[in-house]
Amino acid sequence: MRKLAGFFLSVYLWVKGGFLARKAEHSKVPYTKPTNSPDELISKLRERGLIIQDHAVAENALRFIGYYRLRGYFYPYYRMTDERVPQPVEPKHFLPDTTIEQVISLYEFDRRLRLIILEQIQKVEVALRTCLSEHMSGRYGPHWFMNLAILRPEFDYDAFFKQISSAKEVFIQHYSDTYSTPVYPPSWMVTEVMTFGSWSSAYAGLSVRDQREIARMFSLNSNEVLGSWFHTLSHLRNLCAHHNRIWNRHFQVFAPMHMKGYEHHFSRKNTLYCRLAILKYLSDQVSWSDGLKEQLDNLMAQRPDCVTWEKMGFMEGWRTDVLWTRSINPPA
Repeated sequence: MRKLAGFFLSVYLWVKGGFLARKAEHSKVPYTKPTNSPDELISKLRERGLIIQDHAVAENALRFIGYYRLRGYFYPYYRMTDERVPQPVEPKHFLPDTTIEQVISLYEFDRRLRLIILEQIQKVEVALRTCLSEHMSGRYGPHWFMNLAILRPEFDYDAFFKQISSAKEVFIQHYSDTYSTPVYPPSWMVTEVMTFGSWSSAYAGLSVRDQREIARMFSLNSNEVLGSWFHTLSHLRNLCAHHNRIWNRHFQVFAPMHMKGYEHHFSRKNTLYCRLAILKYLSDQVSWSDGLKEQLDNLMAQRPDCVTWEKMGFMEGWRTDVLWTRSINPPA
């Protein structure tokens, strides 16, 4: 009986696997879109109703920014459906009087926004590196990361060590040429060559006790919240560093945990605003020269018409909230 049951199970799995394979095969089609020249793309955009009076402006944008990158900035100017999640009306057509200059202006707005975010994240990233390194070095010694008993078993030591070994900094080479042991430099040197993502992973690999003590340096009582925030900001940093569209992005991964007393900033965890709120809070902890609000205001003073605070996910009344109005006192 068992052999018979095993036979029927094998047949069932074979039939099911073949069906799924055929379904997957039939759901795909060959990619046949040709490569288009800038002139061909300009003609395509004009057919969709985009006003291009200066051919050279459009050609320059398509040649040095690229159609595929720019297409994400077309969407606010397309005719859209009335669905709950609006989609471009097919065939795609631009709203009346839309110009190539408007699209480029939106692209430039997003580029400047990314630079602001990167500047603020830089302060938080350096603070994480320094606080983690100094705390762990003070408690376990300068080569704490080589002690397999300190970090959690699932920590990826190989990836961590590989990043140190591949560093091209002069001071790393000097250590290797000068000292016979330990094989890796001390933590304060390693701090300068590891990525934000690596330090975020290192924090996740620490004991709860160490995590909590580091979290308190950032005025947070929850080690889990800080770990969540570092993963969120690491993802945001990578998006900005790789020039991805940010201003109206619907973030689908690394949703941050909320902090007690600040829940209202996390009601829409998939928005840019939620991430900016995290950045503002942490930036306030590590630098008295915070200027994020002023930078955003200055940028929005030159915004394209299609950009609003609401489309970036900003909550109503954010400007007068204590998070954005707290005074930052410079050192005496």
